[in-house]
Amino acid sequence: MKSEELAQRAVQLAGRRGADQAEALVVQLREKAINVFNRETQLSGSSDVSHITVRLFKQNRGAVMMCQGSSERALEDVVERAVNATSQAAPDKFLGPVDEKHSGDAPGDLKIFDQRLADLSIQRLEEIALNAESSVAGKDNRISSLITSSFQVQDQTVSLCNSLGFKDSYRVTTASLITSAVMSDYYNETGTRSGQGDEAKLAGGAAIITHTMDGLDLEKAATRTIHQLNSMVGARPSPSGWFPIIFAPTAARRINSILLQTCSGPVAMLLKASSLGKIGDSICSPLITLVDDGSRAGGIRTAPFDHEGVRPRRKVIIEGGVFREYLLNSYYARALERDSTGNAVANEEARYSVRPSNAYIEPGASSPDSLIADIKQGFYVTAFLSPAAQLTPVAANFVHAVAGFWIENGKLTHPVRAATISASLPDTFKSIVAVGNDLDTDGAVVSPTLMVSKMNVEPLL
Repeated sequence: MKSEELAQRAVQLAGRRGADQAEALVVQLREKAINVFNRETQLSGSSDVSHITVRLFKQNRGAVMMCQGSSERALEDVVERAVNATSQAAPDKFLGPVDEKHSGDAPGDLKIFDQRLADLSIQRLEEIALNAESSVAGKDNRISSLITSSFQVQDQTVSLCNSLGFKDSYRVTTASLITSAVMSDYYNETGTRSGQGDEAKLAGGAAIITHTMDGLDLEKAATRTIHQLNSMVGARPSPSGWFPIIFAPTAARRINSILLQTCSGPVAMLLKASSLGKIGDSICSPLITLVDDGSRAGGIRTAPFDHEGVRPRRKVIIEGGVFREYLLNSYYARALERDSTGNAVANEEARYSVRPSNAYIEPGASSPDSLIADIKQGFYVTAFLSPAAQLTPVAANFVHAVAGFWIENGKLTHPVRAATISASLPDTFKSIVAVGNDLDTDGAVVSPTLMVSKMNVEPLL
């Protein structure tokens, strides 16, 4: 059966088994992938699988079950398990289907499907992966071997059907190119050229994700890979103390992620409000305006509707430092007496979860070079070393391991491979004193360069 037929059939079966309301999300995934290492193909293949998520509601009880497959037996099994789980669940007055008035598609061409990507053969995938490897090798003569290129193309048909009458599908292609390499580091911790015995090997990589062939930029992937490797050559420990911190876009997006978590329905429910304040409060620097836009054409998480069938829209989450809107699905919208914002994502909980779509901090007027030039001594952070899971808005303090470059007299000097930066979380957000003009929307959560007036820095040796 096709994905939309599977979704309709699952809803019919749930109704026959006594569910008050039901919805089924079906993702038919066709995937092709290849991995090359030092000009030789290591792995290639393709797959075709259907993922089915069934969510049922009965008397304010809910349950979710998931399975793979497209047979009638698979559908009957997943519905039966969901019905049994619903009867054993505790009642929750906020559980239930989405409000029909919010259902529907985003208008226009969202530019998330490219037939050219869908039609790529394994042979063509191999050619692209090999070309990406060559692009990395040609960027720096210290890289002649130990280069890996992984290229994957997904063609998904996403269908959603519910017992309230919503029924729709869309198709999306996604290409992921990951390049990595090993570079010889001929400098020791003091920054001087060493003997061959002191030579270190540095490993690094980069990724490109796009919905279209035109967005598949091999040169950009290669340049990012070399930039990451060069950022570690000749690294030294950082000084200790309180210094200005500049977050490059690659690191600033983590700051954005924490703000988005802080402004999400699940965190608001957990803490009875955002950890930084409530709607209408000033929660960060007036230089910050944070937007989430699931309808932006070509965005990584752009879709005609979310996993509950709610049409996406552009939302200003923070405006001039003032908290304006939560990220919500239907469950958290009811709990907070607001409307869903179209940010629902299916998971194993009946209330589903919430995630940003295409979220960005609006760019400012300052160039990154001008921000660096004004600093006598400080830290230019390019990467977080702490796992993303540790970036939680519930904590009162912001304490994380990072890497980047040390700034002396307005110039980047030597790399810092590992240091800890810390400050209170509210102070960190309110102490953002500059926003760069270098926003790149190539990602689901992005940010331009951000500058915090001061944070505590401690070296990690």
